[in-house]
Amino acid sequence: MRSPRAILGAFVAAHVFNDFYATVLPAFLPALAREWDLDYAELGLLSFAFSLLTGILQPLLGHAADREGKRRFMVSVGFFVGSLGFLCMAAAPSFWVITVVSLLCGLGTATYHPQATAFIVNAYPNDRGRMLGIHGWGGSIGHFLAPAVATIAIAALDWRWAMVIIAIPLTITGLSLHSYLPESTPNPQASLRGAIGRPIIVASLAFGLSNIVLYSFVTFVVKMLVDEGWTETTAGATLTAMLLVGAVAQPVGGQIYDRFGGRRLFIGANLGVIGAVLVFSQTTGTISLIAVGVVAMFGFGLFPVSLAMASKIGGETRTGSSVGILFGVTGLLGAVARPAVGALAEALGDIRLALAWTVVCAIAALPFAMQLEREET
Repeated sequence: MRSPRAILGAFVAAHVFNDFYATVLPAFLPALAREWDLDYAELGLLSFAFSLLTGILQPLLGHAADREGKRRFMVSVGFFVGSLGFLCMAAAPSFWVITVVSLLCGLGTATYHPQATAFIVNAYPNDRGRMLGIHGWGGSIGHFLAPAVATIAIAALDWRWAMVIIAIPLTITGLSLHSYLPESTPNPQASLRGAIGRPIIVASLAFGLSNIVLYSFVTFVVKMLVDEGWTETTAGATLTAMLLVGAVAQPVGGQIYDRFGGRRLFIGANLGVIGAVLVFSQTTGTISLIAVGVVAMFGFGLFPVSLAMASKIGGETRTGSSVGILFGVTGLLGAVARPAVGALAEALGDIRLALAWTVVCAIAALPFAMQLEREET
């Protein structure tokens, strides 16, 4: 039986690689656009396919792991499937083939957060916010490293070999987790229907609408900067710098949750996102990029909060299901938003203006946020 610290350490390390490959695609978009002459709408469609199964399957896989006691199996297999997805993308002969095989990457990501959250909150039931924040620090490092490593690999080799290189540590992580973690205990009484109620739906919509803004910016900012005359390496490094703030924001967000609860924290962070997008819409150059960094800071700071709230709503027997539902809804909303934002950019002829319009989603999250504290308890 592993100690709580050992469980937390394992998932901090695994979170680095999971969130690395979950957010690495934006760094590849300029190279893919050049390879097949793609516009923003087509790049949005690829991003949609890349994350689609993450949204659809997380509730089902989280519930299956709760019920059957297969959390170690699920989280390990996810890394193997994600690795296979990148290898298939590297060999894809056309845009449509790479779009289809990218579904495997979304399938791989769908297994991680419900299982990781369940392991951590079982190890630290009374300190979940802080520990999930520490766990989120690993994910922030993955977000931070993804554009830097990918752009350097693409520049040194090409995008196909870069994807092959990315697949290797995913396989190693899957093998390591399978050999290191204990398997969970089956819970035949776990019911997915029982996990789907008003509290988790309210939380899912609040976090999902807010996260649309974050993922829209993360997806398109590198391509936006390249179109504005930046080199791909410099644009990737700029996104890396913006994502670095998440390494601080996630642990801080978790600690604030433990002290003040989720409702006030979410409302404050969401108002910060709204303000940052409005600044972005009215500025250019350095100020607009700082605004994007602020969006990343508040957006990533809410990650451990969403996991802690979902796990509290679900309780011990339905943690995987509840986290799967919340991350499934947020993932699906984010997936749908990407082709929508890309199509809007083509219609308006301006990706900056299309990104600015995502502020509507953050505003729409506020009515749900007002209900969070009552629904959580």
